[in-house]
Amino acid sequence: MMPAAPASTRPSPASESSLPASPYTTSATLRWDEMILTARVSLDLRAAGIRLPSGRSEAENRIERDLPGLLQDTVFGIPVDSYRTVGDTLADGTLSINDLLSLIQSLSRRESSFSPDFRSFSALYELPLTDIASLYVRHSRPYDLAAPLDYAPSRPYSGIVIYAKGDLPVRGEHVQARAVPCLFPRIFDERMNTILERNLVSPEAIRRWGLVGYTDDLEAAALEERTGDNPLRIAASGVFGTSRTDLVISREDALRILVLPENRALLREGRVVVVIDGRTP
Repeated sequence: MMPAAPASTRPSPASESSLPASPYTTSATLRWDEMILTARVSLDLRAAGIRLPSGRSEAENRIERDLPGLLQDTVFGIPVDSYRTVGDTLADGTLSINDLLSLIQSLSRRESSFSPDFRSFSALYELPLTDIASLYVRHSRPYDLAAPLDYAPSRPYSGIVIYAKGDLPVRGEHVQARAVPCLFPRIFDERMNTILERNLVSPEAIRRWGLVGYTDDLEAAALEERTGDNPLRIAASGVFGTSRTDLVISREDALRILVLPENRALLREGRVVVVIDGRTP
């Protein structure tokens, strides 16, 4: 399983010294292989002024009331595309803060419990990244890629697997970097023709499993579920974008996708998985 990407594992920041410290401790983890943000929130019962045994519902209500603020830094930092985070899209007006807050407030608890010494109460929440991605979907149907004028031999495949592990050349720069996951990566061929971007994928597919899948395990069960047992396997030739989220593939590999309508349909259905390096929390 792909290790979790860095998100947030820290006590909630204390306010200025003249104000009381936060009674919360939060830890949040982005799992791109599962397209989930997992957040555990712990509340210090004494610091919060909550007494037992009647304090469980009060603790739960307190956490859920404050959850949007507790997760703000983590959610705002989620990369959306090659140059913006969720926070950036709020600032430029692409995303409504009310829509985002409504999504966070709608989260349901996966579990909750007291610590063994009953000094704290913790709750675990999961936010599907596909729910966040859905907030950015504006199209009702995917655009169609035209068949190319040039040709490469191909055959129908069940999915597309792009191997992008290790350091890769950065397009337009004399450096190398590793591919970074995001909600809406783009894929280009070496002529910088667009092969995949959000408007080429059906809204239903984005809501189901995201624009692309990510894994560091070629044997992962989810890989076959998404790309089938006969995928086209290709290697990325480079990365692109300020945040290194976009991929470049060879023109020949791009043509193997584009020359057949069956393979272009794989793009519309989001049947693309990118194999990247695992990251530690």
